[in-house]
Amino acid sequence: MNKLLKTAIVGTALLTVPYIALADETATSNSVSVTGTYEGTASVDATTKDLTYTQGLDLVMVGTSSNGSVTVNIDETATVGDLYLDTNLFNFDVRLGKVDSITGIEVGTSIAGFTVSVHKATGSGGATTVDASTVFGPINLSGEDVFDDDRLLSAGMEIAGIDVGGSYQNTTTGTNTILDAGLGIQGISVDVAHASIGDASVTKTGTSKHALLGTMTSATNGTSVKGVKASLGDLSAKLVSLNSNNTYTLALERGIMTYSYEKVSGGASTVSAGVKVTF
Repeated sequence: MNKLLKTAIVGTALLTVPYIALADETATSNSVSVTGTYEGTASVDATTKDLTYTQGLDLVMVGTSSNGSVTVNIDETATVGDLYLDTNLFNFDVRLGKVDSITGIEVGTSIAGFTVSVHKATGSGGATTVDASTVFGPINLSGEDVFDDDRLLSAGMEIAGIDVGGSYQNTTTGTNTILDAGLGIQGISVDVAHASIGDASVTKTGTSKHALLGTMTSATNGTSVKGVKASLGDLSAKLVSLNSNNTYTLALERGIMTYSYEKVSGGASTVSAGVKVTF
């Protein structure tokens, strides 16, 4: 990264932080909201008939006042994950605290059509990252850690009713490229994705079409991961090719329940029933 540019951005961003202490502590309105998701899955190995039940809880509490909001995330073990403060100072969006296991200060704003944020991790030698995103006509562009060599670049757009997207990241270990597309025809939605994995340690699945590729961090460097999913109402079928194995999944959703059958080529099959309750 250009050190002068990096210093200028970080310096401008962090100058806003000391003024938090000067904010008016008298809140004109206060509120607390609690949301969460409970997920449980009972699965039976078709060969051994062994029953396994796993569960998870994602609880999010947000306390809001006229000066900002505090968010805390708690899991089923009562472990606190994310914990951060969001506020606004002099047209800068400021976030203080821990997000995705990294504690630090993040300052963001909009500049000439670009949304830019700077994050400085705490501690000796804490990393500084700069993220940016913009909309250029029909194309959505975004970049994570844009000034570093291993930046993650993503783009997405709609062409003739087809949602297409992709991402690119080049690290010292290897290069990851992901391409995806989604199309809906007469009530049937089809999503496809293809990933070339050079460094599985930094691969992200996300919540978009990339997620249909499975847990890509289990991929072997130097291989490709391919996936296709077709859905009609509550019924879906998915095929994922990962590490020379094909995984076939059939799923049916009924209210809060999802019933599924999964078969790995050359391996075992599993029947499961999952429950998901959001409150």
